[in-house]
Amino acid sequence: MYKLAVIGGGVTGLWAAFMGGDNTVVLEKEKTVGSNSLSSLWSIMPPLCGDMEEECIRAEKDYQDICSDLGIFCKDTHILKLDGFTGKGRQIEKNEIRTFEPQINAEHAELFENGMFIEGNEFFTRMEDSLNIDKGTVVTKVNSEGNFIKSLETNKGEIKAEKYIFATGYLTKALLDLDVSLFKGHLIKTRRIGLNGIVIYKGRIAVEGRELYLNGDSTKTDDTSVNYESVNETISIFSSILRIDVQNLTVSTGFRTVSSDGRPLVRKVFENGVAITGFKFGFALAPVLAREGVKLLNIR
Repeated sequence: MYKLAVIGGGVTGLWAAFMGGDNTVVLEKEKTVGSNSLSSLWSIMPPLCGDMEEECIRAEKDYQDICSDLGIFCKDTHILKLDGFTGKGRQIEKNEIRTFEPQINAEHAELFENGMFIEGNEFFTRMEDSLNIDKGTVVTKVNSEGNFIKSLETNKGEIKAEKYIFATGYLTKALLDLDVSLFKGHLIKTRRIGLNGIVIYKGRIAVEGRELYLNGDSTKTDDTSVNYESVNETISIFSSILRIDVQNLTVSTGFRTVSSDGRPLVRKVFENGVAITGFKFGFALAPVLAREGVKLLNIR
């Protein structure tokens, strides 16, 4: 019997397993971990986290620590918002904009200096090396007695643990019947262009790590297909201010699972089981939500 079984090998599930300690197993239905989370933008922007700003700052510290411990590429960086100014950042003009991002020709921008980028592919590779992950394991039923989970039925047989964390993302509604909605977004990857920080323009976001990543669209749907109209809009927006290599693009779709009240969902669904999901800043807040879930189960 395991001490802890984490259902879901996305970013939140891996954080929960990492914090759960020894004798923890991650049950991931796909043959690879992070398949949905890898379509996130892997950035944290505390000034734009609304009333969750302090939580985003704590998450940055968690990512800094794990990047240092596991050798993951992370960078603290600035955020340039080119429109829709919030009034929280510092207003800068064209000449100063060029000192941060020489490629961008804009008259005004709002500058924030406490953003972070994490290379998502490396995060999942290093975490996979560090954790006990049972890939290709599909949970088909939760066997419970009253409000207590006795075991999980899977395509590989019965699995038992003392405690359970459901970091099941877009499958949460089907498995636990919780009130959540799916929002689809696209991640566009292309050749690096020398972008230094995070750039936000017309609701879209650009950031550069090993490649240039573009993202920012969000539509309430469970359709997994690529919406090329939305992809083309993102490319058009950034092509107006940056030289984007449009000949070598890859596009993936991913889902955010958002709770009915729009707040993070960290809830005891059984006496020995917690569900963690339901927030639009999924990647950014993953370590914070995972820690809350582990705490709810009194895992030491």
